[in-house]
Amino acid sequence: MHSTPSEIHIGDFILLDGRYHRIRDMRSAGNSYIRVLHFAGRPPLTLREARTVFRPI
Repeated sequence: MHSTPSEIHIGDFILLDGRYHRIRDMRSAGNSYIRVLHFAGRPPLTLREARTVFRPI
């Protein structure tokens, strides 16, 4: 699904560097429109715009 930063959940997967990475933790960066996503084995990503994410059923 195409999600804004405020719609993304911990546990969602996002495509980065040709691999899907599971979001392990996230923090707000000042407001709900900017999120800092944390992954295992990859540096954090500051997300400011909508991205395609995959959510396990």
